[in-house]
Amino acid sequence: MAADVVDCDVAIIGYGPVGATLAGLLAGRGVRTLVIDREVDIYPLPRAAHVDHEIMRIMQELGCADEMLAGMRPNPGMDFLTADHEVLLSMRSPGLTSLGWPASVFINQPLFERQLREAVSRLGATTLLGSGVAAIDSSEAAMYEHADRVQLTLDDGSIVTARYVVGCDGARSFTRRTLGIGSHDLEFEEPWLVVDMLINDADSGLPEFALQVCDPARPHTLVPMPAPRFRFEFMLLPGEDPVAMQTPEAVAELTAGWLPAGAATVERSAVYTFHGLITTRWRSGRVLLAGDAAHQTPPFLGQGMCSGMRDAANLAWKLHAVLRGADEALLDTYQQEREPAVRSIVQAAVDFGRIICTLDPAQAAARDEAMLAARASAAEVQDTSEGVPMAPLTGSLVTAGGGRPSYQPTLAGRRLDDLVGPRWLAITRCAAGEDGAWWTQRGALVLGADEHPELVALLDAAVAPDGIVADAVVVRPDRYVLGGAPTLQHLAAIAEPFLPPV
Repeated sequence: MAADVVDCDVAIIGYGPVGATLAGLLAGRGVRTLVIDREVDIYPLPRAAHVDHEIMRIMQELGCADEMLAGMRPNPGMDFLTADHEVLLSMRSPGLTSLGWPASVFINQPLFERQLREAVSRLGATTLLGSGVAAIDSSEAAMYEHADRVQLTLDDGSIVTARYVVGCDGARSFTRRTLGIGSHDLEFEEPWLVVDMLINDADSGLPEFALQVCDPARPHTLVPMPAPRFRFEFMLLPGEDPVAMQTPEAVAELTAGWLPAGAATVERSAVYTFHGLITTRWRSGRVLLAGDAAHQTPPFLGQGMCSGMRDAANLAWKLHAVLRGADEALLDTYQQEREPAVRSIVQAAVDFGRIICTLDPAQAAARDEAMLAARASAAEVQDTSEGVPMAPLTGSLVTAGGGRPSYQPTLAGRRLDDLVGPRWLAITRCAAGEDGAWWTQRGALVLGADEHPELVALLDAAVAPDGIVADAVVVRPDRYVLGGAPTLQHLAAIAEPFLPPV
């Protein structure tokens, strides 16, 4: 008896936050999307604790950002402290950024994922839960019966065929191992105890913003999650038993300096080893990797899950374009763009981790002296009101003035992205002519700053190739600026090789 065969455009292995984000973005574009996960439900306890303004903007496209924000906790900033709680470095990020969302918010991941999955369901993605992938075959033999497909064999023997497969299956990715792809190790590996507390007393005196306590006797981190939760993270010292450190007695002793007895109960405690890793290849033919399957980031900047969701936003519109007839080489730009950006943030997190994880008292004293001197000679508070600085994208899909997320103003009471939808946006300083019609024919929305003065800031932020402020700007479907130029025609020449045929 022949096995049942399910066919789709894109099969996603893994229904965590990255897989769910990719599924929603694809389904919202009309792509036949199937998500496969061995687990039936979300993991019930918090893991990630933070998202930033760019992730909220992605959630906006999925239609769930405002609902999510109601259950989040704004993060006004983060301080790095000495063992004596003297401030080494202070970062503050008040209010909304130019992307239209708070720079930083703390989340309860189970609630976040539940709302995300509800959005994915509304957008029409299909899920196949409770059955994992046993084999991936993209060989010519597998494609003989189903041309131009990857064949997945599930645990129950059923078959899924897909034009493309994306492994969003985490740090121990089955997809990555099946493809035989290795990783580049940034040589950071530190075990930490992560403890989520349920706070009983609203007047507990815990901080309103995150703290990184650079104490060589025991580096630790405090994270104010949405009430009633609060997170503590403690570095394990050499020789300590991970199991023993998770006992209620050990947790009570570790948190005693911050919490009075009886002020909280432990929701969960777990030991994680923080890594800095970059997978060497993110694409093998019709199979791609995203999220922790492609890179792992220490948590010190709160960018691990965020980086994976940025992968999803970058990849979704490119898969959609290729499925509509764009050159498949467009998929090669995925790793070309994302890997340098990811490497930059992973390295920054590793560098912060090495600062925090210093155990030698003499080295810690020298570090404190240098950081205090730097703080005294510069602004006492670092402005992160536009979020954690990110390296711009580079490559063939970016030109002068591009590579960063575009501003998102409000036009006639609507956020710009809600007006544009998941398509290209072309902006001119004055009314567009024939070159604007070229973009319209390819499904882009063309707007003039003469009618919408709120768009002037987008034009002023982009510098044309000749070094002057641009009169035309094009924004890609992932909300990143393609670039600025004197006219839209200049930018059409850059984008045309990557667009589906008209």
